[in-house]
Amino acid sequence: MSSSAAPSGFPSGIPISRERFVNWAQMIDVPSVWTCVPQTEGDVVRVCNWATGAGFSVRARGIMHTWSPLTVTQGESTDKLLQVDLTQKLNRVVSITPAMDDRPAQVVVQAGATMDKLMAALEDAPGGRGINANGFSFAHIPAPGNITVGGALAINAHGTAIPRLPNDDFDIPYGSLSNQVLAFTAVVTMPGSTAYTAQEFTRGDADAKAFLAHCGRALLLSVTLQIVDNYNLRCQSFMSIPSTTLFARPTGNAPPPGSVGEYLDHSGRIEVIWFPSFPILGITPPSYPWLKVWTVTPGKPPTSRTVTGPYNYPFSDNLPAFVTDLLKWVLSQAPWSTPLFTQTFASFTANQLESAADLWGASKNTLLYVKDTTLRVTANGYAVLMKRAQIQQAIADFTSKFSELLAQFQSKSLWPINSPLEIRVTALDDPSKIVVPAGQTAQSPVISSLSVDPVVQRNSWDVACWFDVLTVIPDKDPQHAYEYYAQLEAWLYSHFADGFRICPEWSKGWAYTSGEGAWTNAAVIQDMRETFTAGRSAGDTWSWEVQTLAKYDQGNLFSNPFLKQLFTV
Repeated sequence: MSSSAAPSGFPSGIPISRERFVNWAQMIDVPSVWTCVPQTEGDVVRVCNWATGAGFSVRARGIMHTWSPLTVTQGESTDKLLQVDLTQKLNRVVSITPAMDDRPAQVVVQAGATMDKLMAALEDAPGGRGINANGFSFAHIPAPGNITVGGALAINAHGTAIPRLPNDDFDIPYGSLSNQVLAFTAVVTMPGSTAYTAQEFTRGDADAKAFLAHCGRALLLSVTLQIVDNYNLRCQSFMSIPSTTLFARPTGNAPPPGSVGEYLDHSGRIEVIWFPSFPILGITPPSYPWLKVWTVTPGKPPTSRTVTGPYNYPFSDNLPAFVTDLLKWVLSQAPWSTPLFTQTFASFTANQLESAADLWGASKNTLLYVKDTTLRVTANGYAVLMKRAQIQQAIADFTSKFSELLAQFQSKSLWPINSPLEIRVTALDDPSKIVVPAGQTAQSPVISSLSVDPVVQRNSWDVACWFDVLTVIPDKDPQHAYEYYAQLEAWLYSHFADGFRICPEWSKGWAYTSGEGAWTNAAVIQDMRETFTAGRSAGDTWSWEVQTLAKYDQGNLFSNPFLKQLFTV
């Protein structure tokens, strides 16, 4: 930490100095932010009560693996801004308990622990009854491991999986991590008091659902999560299937042979990473997306390679930060080189995949595969809620529009997208498999992108298809990327207006305008508020979420300029 005198009256015994905040995509870069390192959970309470009197706002600081301005906003004043770094001391995996009687297997973990640390502890814990796999796990998890548990829960982080019989139907929800919460401790003001304290909530508490996905509008200290006995996964990678086959439009009840939908029906776990293909010298080269397919497989298949640790794609994970900076410069100076870059990157990936095309091991070792040293791309992101039978048609429609827009921009010699389109599929945040004490009821997180409510139930939506379009935004003419995202988003909301629900992926980019980029489209933001309101009871709306989180934050500590605009009614 850099040295500087602490603010007047700052609690003693808690290290504090000024630190730089830089988010994952390097688009938010705020120098000299007051940052403290509480040694205990009680220290966080002391800091919050000091901040109330000193006029500071308080932001939980994790690994800063985010795109959206939920923690710090670009250009905001740092004079009265305090980050509370939970990663250094409040990072313990407190306990792991096997299932007993009517209580599910569960883990208590502090919010500053990384997913890497949590998953390693779960895998090593005794008591799990998984076949040929030690310890415990989740149905799925986010791909990056160097993110905090608290950060993942704030934005309802997810992996990719839907339940499939016979082996992949664990007695646990297949939605986001936020829906695995059984209990948590948060720093709050209780009714009738303006003083902050550490308060424990259980999933059955009426107000608990407001905290399960809160976008940084609350500060959690520790959580209890429902877990499942560990299991083995086989992860196969394919780059030999043409995009025309993977994304083919269905013509009957079953998805076409070789399509994403067929693989999903077979395994329940897929991810598509598709580098855009552009005509070069008038010829469009064949396009072969990277398709990953995970299958729950108790015993090792003869052709698989056993992996005993995560991050088994070094060719995509070990890229120093300067590579992103260099790419920004190249694409600024020579944007016409984008087709060559995407084709080269796709070919390089295909060549390097040979040694990692068929992996098998305990779940953690194929579920964690994105490191901090991967390419620092900007990403937009949406969850489109639908029926499982609609997935292949939705993928066909989206990929077609993705390509159509790229061609329109290319006709003007513009290259706004230079990185992959990613597609994943998860189940929703159905609380029915969350085990709570007799007499209590678990409810779905209010503003999770996967939230289940009467509208979801009435429409029989049971899955979300996640679409993320990645790009390295060049230093020169970034507005072309913003224009592309704005047009794609407008089509998304129009095309999926009836029979679907669109929700933002909170940590990514959304609500675009052509001139200003993400989080600037007031109409999209208002549509999002209405999505979390229409057809719901009064105690489950956007307004209820805003008012409930404010009730537990009387000093309005846990906010920033962007959140103040977002969390309005």
